[in-house]
Amino acid sequence: MKRFLIFFLTMMFATQLFAHIGDNEQAIEELCGKPIKTGSPDKRGVTTNKYQAGNYLVLVQFFKHLSIAESYTRVDQRDFSEEELTGFLEGRNYSSHAWIKDPNNLEWERIDHHAHAWVRTVGGQPTFLIEVK
Repeated sequence: MKRFLIFFLTMMFATQLFAHIGDNEQAIEELCGKPIKTGSPDKRGVTTNKYQAGNYLVLVQFFKHLSIAESYTRVDQRDFSEEELTGFLEGRNYSSHAWIKDPNNLEWERIDHHAHAWVRTVGGQPTFLIEVK
């Protein structure tokens, strides 16, 4: 029962935290809190902010103040569960869009082909990434 409760709470948090591609900086801040590190625009005008929300470190890239890419790593550095990844992909902004999973990899393509998500090890940590195309 305790494991189920922890899983349930993690999934609720993940679906509320995740899938906000296209949101502005204020909306991201409402979900993740104030950034722990705010970046400066690069030569393309993209700014990267770092947040800590619950058990996740979140990097969000903004272009013209809208989220265009996000990455999530677990603070405890554990692998993501299949259920956790599903919860991320079914977050509130993408509930109307289905995802197609690559049968051979931890990669997904949104059915409208406007977003891509994948899991990679970055700096020795499992990282879930999503970006608009």
